[in-house]
Amino acid sequence: CEDAEMAVNDKDAPTELQAHFTLTSTVLFAVGQTIGSGIFVSPNEVIKQVESPGMALLIWVLSGFISLCGALSFSELGTLIKRSGGELQYIKAAYGDLPAFLYFWVCGVIRNSMGCAVIGLTFSSYLVNLAIPHTHPHFVVVKKCTAALAIVVIIAVMTWSTKWGVRMANLFCILKLLALSFLVVLGVWQLARGDTENISRGFEGTNKNPGTWTTAFFAALWSYSGWNCINMMSGEIKDAGKNVPRALVLSQVLLISVYLLANLAYCSILSLEELYHEDAIALYVGRKMLGEFGETWARAGELFFGISVAVSSFGSLSSSLMGSSRLPFIAAQEGMMPQFLALIQKSTGTPIVSLIFIGGTAFLCVWSSTISTLISYVGFLSWFWWGLCFLAVPILRLKMPHSHRQFKVFMGFPVLAVLSTVYLVVGPFFVTPIPCLAWIGVTLIGVPVFYGYVDTKNTAGRAMDWVLRKLSKLLCADL
Repeated sequence: CEDAEMAVNDKDAPTELQAHFTLTSTVLFAVGQTIGSGIFVSPNEVIKQVESPGMALLIWVLSGFISLCGALSFSELGTLIKRSGGELQYIKAAYGDLPAFLYFWVCGVIRNSMGCAVIGLTFSSYLVNLAIPHTHPHFVVVKKCTAALAIVVIIAVMTWSTKWGVRMANLFCILKLLALSFLVVLGVWQLARGDTENISRGFEGTNKNPGTWTTAFFAALWSYSGWNCINMMSGEIKDAGKNVPRALVLSQVLLISVYLLANLAYCSILSLEELYHEDAIALYVGRKMLGEFGETWARAGELFFGISVAVSSFGSLSSSLMGSSRLPFIAAQEGMMPQFLALIQKSTGTPIVSLIFIGGTAFLCVWSSTISTLISYVGFLSWFWWGLCFLAVPILRLKMPHSHRQFKVFMGFPVLAVLSTVYLVVGPFFVTPIPCLAWIGVTLIGVPVFYGYVDTKNTAGRAMDWVLRKLSKLLCADL
């Protein structure tokens, strides 16, 4: 126990960044990071799986509560282990080096690449829908080509200059908030007129198969993903013991409220048939509501939502690729990945190999499947590892009983989070068992890699050194 406690605050640990986030800035950061492309693509997948507006709204509320339980569980972990790194640090402290490597192996590359692909496909769905109807025979091919091209362009820009990548990520961030606000206003307007026909159906016709509900939960939880971003930078928050749990609770309450209003807007404006068959649902909300004033206004509504969501998704894609590239970069620095992934381009300071690596895997993911399927895969992988983090709360209380905890969560919250995770991870085996077994197989492949390369550094050492030297010369990069 003493060794575990010393490892968390080891004197040789990397120096932490200066704490500069206040409670208000932390809440705004969490909300801004969480609200992304998900709310513009997930609602139709939720309604397709549960088949009633009442159940869909309940799924959104329950997803928010599950995220809140997870966030509160993370709040204790974040104030106990203050080093930046989030889940990696929690898994390493609770379970050891092998599980920490497997987290990097699965989530640091595969899950994050699929997440980037989802954002890229959201961007292309809204952009292409402005020119080609979704019923066009070449719509899917054009959409995937556009998403793949977006990834290539962003990687090229960030390889050239990280500063330009940051500017591109920040430039249109406000557009997603404007689009979401306008969506809520249109929904309130519709309800104020007494047009509640779609919502009045309630739970009528609900799909009663709990196995398919997991897909709906994954779609909704995709929109809430980002609640763990606070713990990734807990070392940079002032008075973390008080402000981390407060910020997590406040941000989740705000998000639940905003997402409920957005879904009320979708369900009140669009029919269930329209929700079933449209990917770019916000675009059709604009067309339908403003179309009452004429075709010109209908087109204006399409353009507003189409351009706003597409451009903000492009910015989110830039941020996601940039952030995701740092994980293999850090893993390489810590000896968990080949060292050449830690190469930094001399002229720009960009982690060029790691960036190209993540961009390449995201490029492949775009062609592999649909938005809904990728979201399900991301959800399955994410919640498996998050479940281990929730379970780490009682485990670390046993392993590190004397460590100072500025915040101790009521144990009921981690228990509820773990039970929710069991349902979310086990449920898909009854609906889509083959992909679930495949992901388990991919995870287990990491075990011999860990013992053959990471743990001994002998098996592939010479080959990796040769690759490192060649890439260093080719890309004018250094460690």
